[in-house]
Formats: sequence, structure tokens, C-alpha cells
Amino acid sequence: MIHAATMVSAGVYMVIRMFPLLSAGMEHGHLTSPMIVLAVIGSFTALFAATIAVAQNDIKRVLAYSTISQLAFMLAALGIGAYVAAAFHLITHAFFKALLFLGSGSVIHGMEHGVFHINDHETDPQDMMNMGGLRKKMPITFWTFLIGGLALSGFPLVTAGFWSKDEILADAWAHEHYFVFGTLALAALLTAFYTMRQITLTFLGKPRTKVAEHAHETPWTMTLPLVILAFFSISYGWVGIPDDFMNRNFGPRNWFHDWVVSTLPEHIKAPQFGWVPLLTSLIVAIGGLLGGWLLYRKFEAGQEDPVKKLLGPFYKLLQNKYYFDEIYQAIFVKPAIWLAETFSYLWVDRKLIDGFLHLVSRVTYSIGSVFRNYIDVPIINGFGDFLGEGSKKLGKSMRVIQTGRVQQYMLIGLALVFVALFYYLYKLFLP
Repeated sequence: MIHAATMVSAGVYMVIRMFPLLSAGMEHGHLTSPMIVLAVIGSFTALFAATIAVAQNDIKRVLAYSTISQLAFMLAALGIGAYVAAAFHLITHAFFKALLFLGSGSVIHGMEHGVFHINDHETDPQDMMNMGGLRKKMPITFWTFLIGGLALSGFPLVTAGFWSKDEILADAWAHEHYFVFGTLALAALLTAFYTMRQITLTFLGKPRTKVAEHAHETPWTMTLPLVILAFFSISYGWVGIPDDFMNRNFGPRNWFHDWVVSTLPEHIKAPQFGWVPLLTSLIVAIGGLLGGWLLYRKFEAGQEDPVKKLLGPFYKLLQNKYYFDEIYQAIFVKPAIWLAETFSYLWVDRKLIDGFLHLVSRVTYSIGSVFRNYIDVPIINGFGDFLGEGSKKLGKSMRVIQTGRVQQYMLIGLALVFVALFYYLYKLFLP
């Protein structure tokens, strides 16, 4: 959840904060070059990621590509100057996408209970094809997940996602950015479709595996956050309802718009109400949800994915994410490994690095040999040997007087006494 719903959102937040810089030079509604690039890339990515999510069976992978698509919605909105709509959708998306990610975790936790209950570790608890019928097994998770899914789809009037997504489409239509409007509308249609596909495969119908039959609801520590997020997935949209929606003269003003534009040096006007974007939002949301439900409502275990029947060979392309992973492997990963194993290892490592180290080793050894031959051996060792040998020779010379005979020691002592006495008398009587 931190990666898919928080860290990546930080990049969109950064672009939102940089909007005054991106829009510098924007006069009379003309977009700057960075904004045009942002609008094109954002629109394309929103549709591109949505098509991939249509063919994914991993419950979390669907949400991951959905997140890419929704963040691209925000970037496309910034590209056409819909600053408030982008910021609004960023916040509403945080609520319902966090709800969906935590809801998917609740589903996986419930499925894993079935895995351990029947000791079937071969059934993937994240594969939606192994689920079904969880509505009765996990009622709280189902209803909260349904609310999050409807918000993601932009279900009309009652979800926060509708108001934020509709404002993006309204701004694109009002400023005649028809390419962005059409592309995002198509992406929104696919969003509603794959969301209902996910809900239907996971919760509706009958359990398609023994694991799903033994799934159960998760504890309150997991379901309580879902209930809280479900509340905001509906209610937060109320703070951004357009002032002129149905000539509204009741309730609070568009609080979110008034609050956001107060932070900008220039006042940004909310787009005028238009029936075309509103009807478009209604059609793509309801049409996508209805299409997903109709296509999967009778789906049973062992059946072929209806989308696969519908798309034919194109389905495999979507399921494999347009083979982007394979393309990256071929273009970047494998050449990098080859470069590391051949050029880097054989030339840089073996010849350059090892060659330099061997050179340092040889130079150090040569310097050591010089010091050893001209300083260590003749001077240091020579002086040490001189002391040792001199002590040994002195010991041999003095050893002759150490015979161990008492008579000899007495004679030597007596001789020394005579010498000392003679020396004393010499000094005493001679001047």
C-alpha cells in the first residue's frame, strides 16, 4: 500500500506544487510546452494502464495498474491547466484507493484462511479466478470494497470519485481540449469495466474453489479502517460539488475550489457547468459497470475469461502488459549483464583494477627489497648482530676466570688486595 498508493502519489503532489512553474508564460489559455507534453503523456498513460488492468487476474495487480491510470488522470489534468481538479482527484483517490488496497488485503487474508483450513497451498489466494461468492463469506469487506470500487468507477452523484473525475472532464471540455477529454473518457469507461469485473469475480456468484468456500471475514482490526475509508470515499466528494451544479443555491459552496485557489498567485475559475461532460461521466461509469457485470455475472469455474473471448489474441498482449517486462529485459537488463560480464569483468575488473593493484604490489615489493637489502640487513640487522656477537665473545673471554675453584678465587682476591694496597701507599708517600 505504501508503494502503490502513497509513494507514487508523492510525485503527483510534487508536480501539483510545481504548477506555477509549469504554467509560467501561460497567456490567454494557451498551454505551455511542458503542459502540452504532460497532457499528452498523462492521457496516454491513463488509457494505456487501464487496458492492462482489464486483463489482470491478481486482485492487487488490478489495483496497481488502476493506480497508474488514475495518477495519469491527475497529470493530464495539470497538463490542461485543471489545477484544482487534479488536486481534488488526488485526495479523493487517496481515500478510495487506500480502501481498495486494504480491502484486497482483507480478501487475501480471508482466502488464506481457506488455504490453511483445507491444506491446499497450490491455490493462489490472490487470483480472482479462484474466488467468487465472498459476498456472503466476507460481508463487511464486500460492502466497503463495493463502495471503493464505485468511487473508483465514478458512480454518479453518490461517490467522491464522480465529482473529482467529472471536474477533470468538465475542465477538458470547457477549454476545448477534446483529445484529452476523449482519451480520459475512454480510460474512465475501462476503469468502470475492470472494477466491476474485479468485484464480480471476487464477491459475486458462487465459490469457484474449495479455498473460497472456506474463506471467512477478517477481524475488526482490519474491517474498521475499511468502514472509515468507505465513509470518506463517499462524503469527501461533497466539498467539491460545483457551485452551479443544477443551479445550486443550497448547502456549502465549492469549499475545496475556494480553498485551493487561495494558495495560488492568480485566481483560477472553476469550469462552467456543461451537460456534455456530465452525460459523458454518467455514460462511461454506468456503461462500464453494467458491461463488467453482464459479462461476468454467470462466470463459473473452468470457463474461459469472457474478455479473452472478446479480445482474442489482443488479450494475451494485455495480460502480458504489452511485454514491457520482456522489452526491458532485452533492451536494458540483458545488455547490462553482458556488459558487466564481458567488458566490465574482463577489461575493467581484470585488466584495469587488477592491473593497477598488481602494479602497486610490484612497486611496493621493489621498494621493500631496496629497504631490506640496503637498510634492514646491513644496518638494523647488522647492528643487532654486532651486539649479540660482541656479547657472546665477551662472555667467552671472561669465562676463563669462572672456574668454580675457591682457592683460585682467594688468590685472585688476595692479588687484588695487594694491588689496591700498593696503589694506596703509592699515593700516600709520593707527592
